[in-house]
Amino acid sequence: MPTFSYKVIEPSGRQKLGKMDMNSSSEVANALREKGYRIIYIREAKGFGISKISNKETSKNKSIFSRLSKISVRELSIFTNQFGTMLNAGLSISKCLSVLEKQTTNKKLANITHSIADSVNRGESLSRALAKYPDVFSNLYVSMVKAGEKSGTLGNALLKMSSFLQRDYETRNKIKGAMMYPVAVLIFAIVIIIGLFIFVIPKFESALSQLGAPLPGPTKMVFALADFLVHRGWLVLIVSIVLYVLYIRWTKTPAGRRRKDAGSLKMPIFGELNKKAAIARFSDTFATLFGSGVPLIDALQTVRGTIDNVVIGEAIDGIIDNVRRGESLAASFEKSGMFTTMLIEMTGIGEESGSLEKMLRKVAEFYNEEVDYIMNNFEALINPIMIVFVGGLVGSVVIALYLPIFKMASFVH
Repeated sequence: MPTFSYKVIEPSGRQKLGKMDMNSSSEVANALREKGYRIIYIREAKGFGISKISNKETSKNKSIFSRLSKISVRELSIFTNQFGTMLNAGLSISKCLSVLEKQTTNKKLANITHSIADSVNRGESLSRALAKYPDVFSNLYVSMVKAGEKSGTLGNALLKMSSFLQRDYETRNKIKGAMMYPVAVLIFAIVIIIGLFIFVIPKFESALSQLGAPLPGPTKMVFALADFLVHRGWLVLIVSIVLYVLYIRWTKTPAGRRRKDAGSLKMPIFGELNKKAAIARFSDTFATLFGSGVPLIDALQTVRGTIDNVVIGEAIDGIIDNVRRGESLAASFEKSGMFTTMLIEMTGIGEESGSLEKMLRKVAEFYNEEVDYIMNNFEALINPIMIVFVGGLVGSVVIALYLPIFKMASFVH
């Protein structure tokens, strides 16, 4: 019996690594889901850095691919779109999978498609076959397919999933890009400053010492810092690495993860951006599931599994409990204290008029536009701020270096 290693997120939000002996990755996935865990990946724990598709059906496949090989969101979106289009054109599931296996350029996706086709040909449902690969097809994906199978609209469900994947991918990339830009500029500025202190300033210090120039306070501070970095820079590096490792370990604890996620919703500019992006993603995902025929509670539970923020996840848990007790969705949203008035009001209108999917989709569109607006304003504002910041750092150092020369010139005059 093979051994599988896995990484999951516990209900508390803490990440957990472990191993389990099972016949296939699907059995491991089912066992983990029964415990309430959210799966990040499941891999067969054997071999030398190389893994095979971890179930019996894939024994027919001859190809072995690296553990590092990945299926991008873009590739999965194209795969899903083509699958849904062919199904709507009247092709059988088996024929669609055969065509997709031949035309995909990603070897890993081709092997998985072949295995799924084998499972379907033996009489398994498509959703069950997809569930064997939780690291590729998420709970959201499987739920959409299962709903499409039950309602007889599998092709449309896949097309909706394809559109959702693309929208979600674009939104996440925009937010990551907006947050990474100032960090990248700051790192670049720090590297420049450190380079000045280590390679340039010691030469200035030597030249000024030979001239016997009087050193002002700012210049002495710059020289002292340069001397520290040259002779004890390794200490700064070690302390920085230790602090970073401690921070990462702290954020993996339940309390640390919660503090970090709560802080991300309260940060200046980024807090509003993160909250609106989360509401947009929640509304879009919920609308996609509910519109595909997934029951309300199941849709909320699936959405809960796609939320990375512990604080928002806890709010959704409370909403699920309230809905189970018979409260309306809008009232449950309001009680949570996490969602905006617009989402609450639009949800109430949707429940009363029977157009919940449409209202949630409008909320998602509105907040996606809000996210774009915030990011555009942020990008326009951050460029001059970072230029002034970097220029100020470098300029301050340069002025401190030239102060003694200015003093000497005044004495000569």
